Amino acid sequence: MNPETMTVALGDRSYDIFFGREIYSLFQEWICRFYPGGTVHVVTDRNVASIYGDDIQRWLAGIPHDVLALPPGEEHKNFDTVREIYGFLARGDAGRDSLVVAFGGGVVGDLAGFAAATYLRGISCIQVPTTLLSQVDSSVGGKTGFNLPEGKNLVGAFHQPRAVFIDDAFLLTLDDRNLRAGMAEVVKCALAGDAELWDRLLAVGGKWKALSGEEWRWVVRRAVGFKASVVERDERETSLRRILNLGHTIGHAMEKSGGYGRLLHGEAVAMGLAWEAILGMKLGVTGEELVDGLVSLLIGMGFPLDDPGVALTSIAAAIGMDKKRMVSDVDLPLVAAPGRCELRRVPLAEIRRELPGIRAEIRERSIARELNIPAGNAVPEESPVSNLVHVGDEVYEIRPVEENVAPAVPAEAGPEIGKEQATAVEPESEQAPSEIRAAPAVRTVTLADLYWSQGEHSTARRIVGEILRDDPANLRAQAWLAARAGDDLVEADLLAFLETMAKEYGYDLS
Repeated sequence: MNPETMTVALGDRSYDIFFGREIYSLFQEWICRFYPGGTVHVVTDRNVASIYGDDIQRWLAGIPHDVLALPPGEEHKNFDTVREIYGFLARGDAGRDSLVVAFGGGVVGDLAGFAAATYLRGISCIQVPTTLLSQVDSSVGGKTGFNLPEGKNLVGAFHQPRAVFIDDAFLLTLDDRNLRAGMAEVVKCALAGDAELWDRLLAVGGKWKALSGEEWRWVVRRAVGFKASVVERDERETSLRRILNLGHTIGHAMEKSGGYGRLLHGEAVAMGLAWEAILGMKLGVTGEELVDGLVSLLIGMGFPLDDPGVALTSIAAAIGMDKKRMVSDVDLPLVAAPGRCELRRVPLAEIRRELPGIRAEIRERSIARELNIPAGNAVPEESPVSNLVHVGDEVYEIRPVEENVAPAVPAEAGPEIGKEQATAVEPESEQAPSEIRAAPAVRTVTLADLYWSQGEHSTARRIVGEILRDDPANLRAQAWLAARAGDDLVEADLLAFLETMAKEYGYDLS
């Protein structure tokens, strides 16, 4: 391997990965050399085409080609989009000597790769990844496919590209959110098999965006190099390659449960890494110090580690549809040490049983890091934050009930609070001073989620209903209610049944 090229050695399916800045001339030369008489069919998405559409035309000048720009986003990673690609290839008279160019992020790479794998029983494809996530992960290894409503990537094929062109200039057009999403896969690679990369990430921490150009290239190459080495030893994921699924079992469940498009893939993977590390700790595989370091690193990078709007029941159901499931078990990679994973076959029931405890631990560790105290330690009484309670993203001040104070409102917690402001219930009377005043009724979606997780569904729904009464346009409250629409029907049916039984047999349902 030289500084600009890396080879994935797979016999007659071997291919080169080219690294560089503005490597379009190499891209053009490669196509002219290996596909001098075939047609070129570029698949991209509309966002990428709006930035690089003219460049694609210029790079392929003189080469017969056409371009298809798909709607962007994970929500379009489905068979309808694959059929659109099939039609594009058919209209362009693509043949066995044609070349598909996947020019875009991971969704484009997976869809175009799958179409190439299955059209005419397989035609050649190359990957030109334009996001950090696709550069360090999905463009290498030959995994292609699309989502079903029942689960992520449930339909797919192994189809190795003929070449991969990784140009770090593409990263200059990414926003912070998409750039950060790619870092989740870098963290995964470091944990799964590159201790030196892990140490570098810990040293950089929350300042990862300040990496120099050469440091970026080093990070990308280390992540790609690790993945390539795993693919060479286990191309079709029969054993070793399963460690690359680290963080993806719960991560994919988060993606599916929230609705594709709510979370970026990398954001879901970051959550999965944290949740699965805590599961590994509970199973005696992962050390607490490593969990502390991982949680601190991910929060420092700017990742949320939970999506409170996603119910644990939905996550549990989605894990049951995971393609890594073996009957009633899941093949789960767990981190034993930085750079070393262990594959464990864990009963699905055990994973589901641990989910509430994992979510509680995630919240506790997130709060502890915000307050700069060790996870699990009580806040000293004399601490200035000892009278603060964190519920999700919000902070509330606790005052003695005897104290005559103004209605409580959430303490300063950033812009996410939006319109979910606290309100107060007026005392019913002003009788004796010794009488305890009514506690303020705080109404937020986060608090509703907390009540829901504790089984107090009616209270949770009442809170959200009151939020929507005061603010009908509150998107977070609308999403919360929509996610539990089915549960409303079940409870309504149950209540109707119980009322019928009470009337029939004279039961007291109080």
